[in-house]
Amino acid sequence: MIRDIKIAFFLAFKSIRRGNKGTLAMTILIMTLAFVNLVFISSIFLGIIHAMNVQSINNILGNIVIEPREDKNYIEQVSYIKNLIKDVPGVIGVSAHYMSNSIISYDAKKDGKNVESGSWALKSINIADEIKATDIHKSMVAGEYLNKLDRDKIIIGKDVSGGYGTAFENNSLGGVKIGDEVKVRFSNGLERKYEVKGIFSTKSNQVDQIAFVTEKEIESVLGVTNRASEIIVKISDTGRELEYIKEFRRIGIMGEDMKTWEELMGFSESVSKSFGMISIILGVIGTIVAGVTIFIVIFVSVVNKKRQIGILKAIGMKEATIVFSFVIQALFYAVAGIGIGFLIMNYVVTPFFISHPLDFPVGWVSLNITKTNLAISVVSLMMAALIGGFIPAWRGAKESILEAIWG
Repeated sequence: MIRDIKIAFFLAFKSIRRGNKGTLAMTILIMTLAFVNLVFISSIFLGIIHAMNVQSINNILGNIVIEPREDKNYIEQVSYIKNLIKDVPGVIGVSAHYMSNSIISYDAKKDGKNVESGSWALKSINIADEIKATDIHKSMVAGEYLNKLDRDKIIIGKDVSGGYGTAFENNSLGGVKIGDEVKVRFSNGLERKYEVKGIFSTKSNQVDQIAFVTEKEIESVLGVTNRASEIIVKISDTGRELEYIKEFRRIGIMGEDMKTWEELMGFSESVSKSFGMISIILGVIGTIVAGVTIFIVIFVSVVNKKRQIGILKAIGMKEATIVFSFVIQALFYAVAGIGIGFLIMNYVVTPFFISHPLDFPVGWVSLNITKTNLAISVVSLMMAALIGGFIPAWRGAKESILEAIWG
């Protein structure tokens, strides 16, 4: 058995060494491109999904969202709840939002009329809490973020402000700038004027269609105290949200409804499945191309060596040994392609995307290469080479000695 394996390796590498160098280089190049394709496609889709998840957690929902129970419109005793949660190990930030649908208007003229944006969500925030719970303060494209002393200031998303060429430009304020004055009509009918202190862009429509004022400002306008529409919680251990929810229940937060960001971002799962299906389809196509290439190369090699195969069988060499020699040859092409492809991904492609991430609507996207994807890519290419090499080798070795020698 060991002797047969040694003979098979000897025949395989003798064939590779004496074969056409151009064919060898082209075959390895195709295997390299196939491997890079398999890893790159899955990694870029995983990168998009990762960017969506990061966007949801850092700018929209945190890890956990606490909402009023079904028979209530608001969460009561907000300060008490926040203090309980802040003491839980692993909690990074807790921020309460009071939401009010408001009409925001701007006195500039657009088509001869005053611009009125219609109804936009306006949220109140505690500045110190919000900075710990979200990254919106890092997303200012103009002006500055709010501070706790601001009472007549407002920050607005770019979809509200307009002037940034978004899909919501027609419904925007038409290009509000820092220092401009906007009028806000609250749900209770009160109107107030605010100076635009900042404009932010998070690349999330859910956030960029919101305006923010301070907690104290909402309390003075709407008369609400210690009340919130939602409380978002950011934790250090993404993936352990359910454990934290159990802990919140244990320490006494019983009445409110708690959901993870994954539950609230239902479309994220459908997008993940769609990207996964596309990745599989493209991966299968790439694997088939690699397998067909190996098949053709080994088939041509078998045809050119039919006489040699006949002679080897005539002197008593086993068919299995002959087949194995061609399979080793096919696997060599795959291993060489995987090795070179890995070096290209590790030292060229990945560093490039780290320094030049793609600007997607969901955020900055880089490659997200996982051990699982690497393993799947390696196994897929090896299987393609194994099958592509075995079929023509097996057919060639099955021919009778006379047919092989005399053609």
